[in-house]
Amino acid sequence: MHKLIVVGSGIKSVAHLTEETKRIIQNSDKVLYLVNEELLKQWIVRESKSAESLEPIYFNSTKRIDAYTNITSEIVRSYYQYTNLCVVFYGHPTVFAESALQAVKIIQAEKGNAIVLPAISSMDCLFSDLQIDPGAQGCFSIDATELLIYERKLDIQSHAILWQIANLGMFNRQKTIKLNVLKDYLSNYYSNEQQICLYEAALYPTQKPRIEWLKLSSLEEVEINPISSLYIPPSPTTKLSTKYIELLEIDLDNFKLSTETHAAPK
Repeated sequence: MHKLIVVGSGIKSVAHLTEETKRIIQNSDKVLYLVNEELLKQWIVRESKSAESLEPIYFNSTKRIDAYTNITSEIVRSYYQYTNLCVVFYGHPTVFAESALQAVKIIQAEKGNAIVLPAISSMDCLFSDLQIDPGAQGCFSIDATELLIYERKLDIQSHAILWQIANLGMFNRQKTIKLNVLKDYLSNYYSNEQQICLYEAALYPTQKPRIEWLKLSSLEEVEINPISSLYIPPSPTTKLSTKYIELLEIDLDNFKLSTETHAAPK
């Protein structure tokens, strides 16, 4: 019986690998990997029985959508070639890693054995570095291009996280030049004075994350990288629903309300 286990490397090199993930990498017959950190690549090659990078497939495709499709096909092909196959993706293996998720679904649809293990994502790092509780006031998280092309509505009373802003409107691996479009869209919900945060998780344990606060009006002037994300703190929640407080028979003296804004630094 063939088996596929898809794992994530986390963000901070080898430091974020779980013990379970390490054992799987070491014991699998074949390991395919797509990670963006050199020390982690070396660790995988050294510790595994047989390892192969998916980078040639990724970088030989002009369009990202073709790269993802080709990687999915390679994973499925390798699944039937090896008894125990492990595939390692950067971060969490289902967060902006469509190739792995599609491969798992294809194999499962063919009555095969494929599972996904959890890992630390850049969102987890963001919550820690910015000291955010997503359960307080809620959290709206979306790909920046998805936000615009579907004109998704923003809840300004919740934490907002926009991912892959460097890819905004891009089908290839080039950096976007359309941050002005994103700024104009966000201006429908926030003032130009709104403080926003450009965030990049640290890739090494000794490295500090990039936490750069700026005004929304300055968004198109900032230097961005492929791992850049945008965080917008919630606006104050000022009005409680008397109707639902009564229906839920809530005594406000017994509850801590999430009415304090996660404020940006002054």
